[in-house]
Amino acid sequence: MFIMMSCLPLVLRRSKILIEPIFAQWIQSAHGKTSYGFDITFIFNEWPGIQCGSKHMVAGSWRLFGSSCYCSRLHTTTLILVKGALDARGSKLMPDKKDFGYSFPCDGPGRGGTCDISAWDAFYLAVFWMLNTIGWVTFYWHWKHITLWQGNVSQFNESSTYLMGWLRDYLWLNSSQLINGYNPFGMNSLSELIETLAWAHERTPLANLIRWRDKPVALSIVQARLVGLAHFSVGYIFTYAAFLIASTSGKFG
Repeated sequence: MFIMMSCLPLVLRRSKILIEPIFAQWIQSAHGKTSYGFDITFIFNEWPGIQCGSKHMVAGSWRLFGSSCYCSRLHTTTLILVKGALDARGSKLMPDKKDFGYSFPCDGPGRGGTCDISAWDAFYLAVFWMLNTIGWVTFYWHWKHITLWQGNVSQFNESSTYLMGWLRDYLWLNSSQLINGYNPFGMNSLSELIETLAWAHERTPLANLIRWRDKPVALSIVQARLVGLAHFSVGYIFTYAAFLIASTSGKFG
């Protein structure tokens, strides 16, 4: 959800002015795509691309919006990395930052509220935005190829230009196979698997070596961000992998 909502060009409403990538269409037309009506740009009509110009998706507003989302995320990730590297030893706000180490929490209002300025914070935010970028790319690539496999390219062209289209026509529409895993049959299998793993863990002699022996304590901000980043990374990989396999099971059996 956050991956989709963090793209600024996308809006909830469907009725809006769409911007067509004229230059990209001209480039494709110059290489043999005939569906744009730019035939005047062709020099050699015997190019192989002339015969298959209608077999590929046209460059529409969806591609322009997707490219702008890629660029915004890549620029944000690069800016965070560059700023974190240049200010790793010190900055105008905190000249002696190197004395505090790689990671440190907020230093309070005595330094003007020095929150989120350590080198670890820059790394944390950069990895977070990198995963956000990968998530957008995988969403975009997967939905486009699903519509190509289903022969319903118009759905992607029309619905990928606004946020509700991504939620309704991509995530919700292709989640039926995944949701079926929570029916009584699937839930029984999942419960049995969890109980089996728990039983094996309790019967294993090595379990006592890794059992929590200390009292639970509160995490610091630095530790909490590490845990959150690990949860976000692992959660994205496994949850999207399940959605990917379930939504394409009909194509590959």
